[in-house]
Amino acid sequence: MGGIVNKRRIYALCEIAPEVRAVAFAKCSRSPEQIDKIAKELDEDKSRKFHEKWVVGYGHSSVAEHAVLSIAMENISILATKAVEDARLASYTEKSTRYQVFDKDKYYKPELGELNWLYQETCDFLFSKYNELMPLVIGFFKKKFPDEKEMEIKNRALDCLRYILPASTLTTLGMTINSRALEHSISKLLTHPLAEMQEIGKEMKESALKITPTLIKYANKNNYLSETIGSLRESSPRILKASKINNKEGAALVEYDKDAENKIVSALLYRFSGLSYEQIKEHVKNMGASEKEKIIGNALSRLSKFDRPLREFEHIYYTFDVLMDYGGFRDVQRHRMCTQTNQEFSAEQGYQIPNEITEAGFERDFKECMEKAKKGYAEIKNKFPYESQYIIPMAFNKRVLITMNLRELFHFIKLRSGKGSHISYKKIAQQMHSEIKKVHPIMARYIECNIG
Repeated sequence: MGGIVNKRRIYALCEIAPEVRAVAFAKCSRSPEQIDKIAKELDEDKSRKFHEKWVVGYGHSSVAEHAVLSIAMENISILATKAVEDARLASYTEKSTRYQVFDKDKYYKPELGELNWLYQETCDFLFSKYNELMPLVIGFFKKKFPDEKEMEIKNRALDCLRYILPASTLTTLGMTINSRALEHSISKLLTHPLAEMQEIGKEMKESALKITPTLIKYANKNNYLSETIGSLRESSPRILKASKINNKEGAALVEYDKDAENKIVSALLYRFSGLSYEQIKEHVKNMGASEKEKIIGNALSRLSKFDRPLREFEHIYYTFDVLMDYGGFRDVQRHRMCTQTNQEFSAEQGYQIPNEITEAGFERDFKECMEKAKKGYAEIKNKFPYESQYIIPMAFNKRVLITMNLRELFHFIKLRSGKGSHISYKKIAQQMHSEIKKVHPIMARYIECNIG
């Protein structure tokens, strides 16, 4: 009889409202009842009262993490997707510019007063050139790769020509996120200086309130973010003064854990000892280099294709200053097991020309697009510094500061340097590996990096 009572049960809670599910999990900490039985006894009204008292009233926000929502966003700008995707604890899938054709006139139009004509004329020109070159570039690839399938040829052309598309291009984004993270994400969007982001934040809140009317109802504009970011934005140019922009592309290692090897070895030994970390580290400092290398090798040498290193490797960090084209940045940004500080998109960091565009004989057309956009950006920026970002094509470079732990870098470098990787972020992954190799060759030896 006791065996039946204590029989293991593992099951999914299906067809239960997110708020009810969150309460069911929360109550299991103090109730002896089975979770599905708790859920059956709850209704949405009782659940909302629970959240009002415990989540809102007493600040037990972790309960809200059990309420997960999937939100679809259609016809938002590519620029907006980067603001939405700034939430770390979420999953995203975005319409690909490498596999889908983007229609003319499908771009976001901010209110720019007397400069509306310049903005729309520039975006119309970019989309016209994108559509004009499409059959020509497809024709080029058909001659170069006569044995490839029609879809593969089309994808090659899209991959080249996507760099002409401006950040205003309308796209689709799917997001799955828990209510606690969603509340913070909505607050950031409502605090954003651009009207589109504020509107998206408002509409996300309205949609989410229909499903979780309690958990995110207090998501509002955040005065701390607004005032602090505004103050830093105003003071930074004055403090830094006029300096020439360094347009060197790639990933530069600017900060790293100089005591990494001692820390890794100490962390690896820590799990199996009753000693304090300081005691272990003091012992490790007196070890010979070969002995440390042997311990590190013991932890990494058995890694197979689908393995991740032990979590001890998360104690080590590396910070890279990355300058890369916006098209590639869109993929890099979605690695959220890191800390990112993004500079605003500008036309002042130079741009990339795909090799195939030059090879096909369309470099002049491509440069015409970039220079027209750059000129429009410069004029709009004087009156609308935030809105001017929309007009910039994805070929232009974007700067971002990224700090990753070593375990995440094992994943990032292996994935983004793989054979099917895009050349844009492949180069970044390869450079990151090269930079790590300079300072920590033992670690780099075990990071899988495709240098081809």
